[in-house]
Amino acid sequence: MNVLPPLPELIAQFLQRFIHQPAGQSLLSRYATDAAFVRVAFEDLCRRADAGEDVTERVLTKLLPHRDTPFNRQRGAWTAPWAVINREIKPWFQNVGWVPDEAAWRGIADNLLRLLRVLERAPQQAALEAFAASPLSRGFRSGFLSPALRCLRPDLYLVVNAKSRRAGHFCLALWGEPRELSVAIEHYLETNATLRSVLERLKPLGIQDSDHFDAFCHWLCDRKLGGYLARKKVEELEDGPPEDDAGGEPEEEVGAWVVRNMLSRRNLRSEVRRGRRSSWTATQRSSREWLQDAEPGDLIFLYQASPVREVLGLGRLVGEPASVGEETRFEIEFLTDVLAHPIPLSAIQAHSTLSGMMMASPRSGMVLPIRADELPPLARLVCDRNPEAREVLAPYLPPEATSPEPSSNKARGPRVLELAAWVDAWRRGSGYPDETDAREARQREAWAQLLSKEALATLTPEDFRPVYQLGVLGSAGSPAVLNRFFLEAGEEDLARFRATLREVLYGEGRVEQRLDRALDKGSAGFVKGLGEGVLMKCLSLLQPERFLGICLYEGDAGKARMMEMLGLPPLPGSLSVGTRAVRSNDALREALSPHLPAAEGLPATHAMRRFLSWLKARLDQQPPLQELAPAERFLHATSLRRERLEELCALLEHRRQLILYGPPGTGKTFIARELARYQAGSEERCERVQFHPAYAYEDFIEGLRPQVDPQAPGGLRYEYRPGLLKALAERAKASPTERFVLLIDEINRAALPRVFGELLYLLEYREEHVRLAGSGDFFELPANLYLIGTMNSADRSIAQIDVALRRRFHFVRMDPDVEVLRRNLLKWDVAPDVCDWVVHGLETVNARIDRSPGREFRIGHSFFMDKDLDAARVERIWRHDIAPMLEDCFYDAPQVVQELRALFDAARPGPVDMTE
Repeated sequence: MNVLPPLPELIAQFLQRFIHQPAGQSLLSRYATDAAFVRVAFEDLCRRADAGEDVTERVLTKLLPHRDTPFNRQRGAWTAPWAVINREIKPWFQNVGWVPDEAAWRGIADNLLRLLRVLERAPQQAALEAFAASPLSRGFRSGFLSPALRCLRPDLYLVVNAKSRRAGHFCLALWGEPRELSVAIEHYLETNATLRSVLERLKPLGIQDSDHFDAFCHWLCDRKLGGYLARKKVEELEDGPPEDDAGGEPEEEVGAWVVRNMLSRRNLRSEVRRGRRSSWTATQRSSREWLQDAEPGDLIFLYQASPVREVLGLGRLVGEPASVGEETRFEIEFLTDVLAHPIPLSAIQAHSTLSGMMMASPRSGMVLPIRADELPPLARLVCDRNPEAREVLAPYLPPEATSPEPSSNKARGPRVLELAAWVDAWRRGSGYPDETDAREARQREAWAQLLSKEALATLTPEDFRPVYQLGVLGSAGSPAVLNRFFLEAGEEDLARFRATLREVLYGEGRVEQRLDRALDKGSAGFVKGLGEGVLMKCLSLLQPERFLGICLYEGDAGKARMMEMLGLPPLPGSLSVGTRAVRSNDALREALSPHLPAAEGLPATHAMRRFLSWLKARLDQQPPLQELAPAERFLHATSLRRERLEELCALLEHRRQLILYGPPGTGKTFIARELARYQAGSEERCERVQFHPAYAYEDFIEGLRPQVDPQAPGGLRYEYRPGLLKALAERAKASPTERFVLLIDEINRAALPRVFGELLYLLEYREEHVRLAGSGDFFELPANLYLIGTMNSADRSIAQIDVALRRRFHFVRMDPDVEVLRRNLLKWDVAPDVCDWVVHGLETVNARIDRSPGREFRIGHSFFMDKDLDAARVERIWRHDIAPMLEDCFYDAPQVVQELRALFDAARPGPVDMTE
């Protein structure tokens, strides 16, 4: 049991450590903002309802408190500190049976608004009891309605929810007056009166008003009583009984735990192979506090995430967690091997119930709780992708929790029965077979001769390098490790490489066994870098009738992803690497063989690989961008990693001013536009402007503008009119719960000190105001207005950015990113040889430019971001876009331009001529 200091000391801690700190002050200012929002929304709804308008959606989104997520902000919902709704209330209530059908929601909304109108005038117990007696009130508790009542009449009402109830129990127990505080809607006025009496007794200790009281409840529960997820221990401390009925806020009980850890820190697969139990250590404060509620036998989701993949396992807690100094140690027993198909974070964030789940947060190395209401939908997602986990999860869940949801979208790709239609569409649009296929067939023959038994004895790294390094006939993965091995290898190492390759390609026994022996790091024949991808590509060159040339199992373009697209069942996670590689290849071939037979001297597997690449590109474009969640839309459109988005948002939240700078062609404007749309949640709250040398203060802040006035001398009068920024600031001030973004493209092309004027002060001191020199009006920058700028670092006008302005913006460098280029070209089904050419060519040319004149003059990847890119377009892009820019940079050294073109051309792959 926790031991807490006396109440006066607790409140002193609250005042000193929270309410007088920035976090506490921010919460207090949020209360005033929310009250203004609800008052405006309530009056608007009353007018609309009196006029006979259907206000169902507005009541549900504007008067009920929602969690602050991009999804809720985008649809204009009230995002409140007392949030009880993650995404949408309709599917939540209908799935648990509280609302029978869609038609019932209009009656529910009418009842809610009618009750609020009555209580807004004065407390009336009869109205509450009538609402509670209605069948349309099922599931609604005080936590849904009391936030709006508090905003409308703070003189009468407090918020009654899990936190205020828990804080009330705690205080009353300390005073020796334990009593039950109910969150049922019919008991709201009674509980509200009790909590107001608690507030009155706390005022002499420093709790000034209802705002301070609500903040104290928030602080007490989250910082001192173990968080809103605490279970039995908090109830013992409160000396208050547990709640009896389910409903309202899903904030009462831990259902399971997740141990999150980055792959780079600890490999979960290695832990499972090492034994059935594993010891872990929690060092972060929040993890240690949560572990106080963990009990032996609790279900554990072991989740690891990297920028490119996720890993998931299941276990249970063994024994009580033990505190040792500043650490908490605990032991986990694995219930399964690593599951073949973990749940992507995007699937969790897109789920109506799981969207606010802490498992989907970017933090790593954490022990996080899973609420009881979140556990069944999470278990369904796991079981849908990993049927073998259903039996493991069954003891921890009610039977219906592990059965598939009727409405769940289990796969994002077509089923096997739909393949005929997809293959037909591919044949009509691809022109298969074409000249590219014939060229690849010749290349296959040349490389097969290179890998023949006779040639292997004298195979050199220079001969072998094109096989694994070029993307022609399938990608073998990153070549860096194998390149390093060849660079450092002696004759003995090369002999071992040839012997291992010969054993895999021509040895005795099953292919799976030969692969496993070659990939075993403890074996004498193990060669660094000669991994699954390289070996599978060699097999596909020698046995094209069996192996497709999809060389890797994992990854976005691996065989596991292809099997998921076709709706094939996943392979068990216990398979060896070699068995998994061969069995997945065979499963894909068997599924496609009825639809794609051999033709015109080409093996059937060649068409299968081409078709799967085409199908993946089509499916990656679904669903349409407007149907994706805001974060997923940003990541899909920009091809940036999620960590990059989180970094940009964190910087923008810190100063509210951000500049993206870098060489031309790095996507600065495009990314800034997508970031502005994501941050604002709507195009209507975004404004864009491009600065130029003639842009002035009068255009940006305010200026005198002529107005036709027949009564004025000369027929004209002059008045101060707001500029772009001032007008947007007024809009932002009028809608304090929304976010507004101003995108300034080419920000360094204007005379910035003259354009910004008094704004230079306000950019740093948002909470203050200044008097404008022209009109004399007081002006301030509201906190919900963000500025995003872009700047070309190769432009000489960068010198105009003075130091005072620089320190008011966060600067984020945008460099050429060949990985973004590669991912997009592959997604758009650009020919592999063209993709390799522009990617490797761009890398080589930029490496030369880095040496002289410097990285500011590098060539951006955006020049080649073309869905229809082919060799002819590459030539035109270089001749008409890149070459003129380079000629300007090297106007006094034209030979450098020729050198760069030669480097770019040298990266162009071609067939290996075995006659030389």
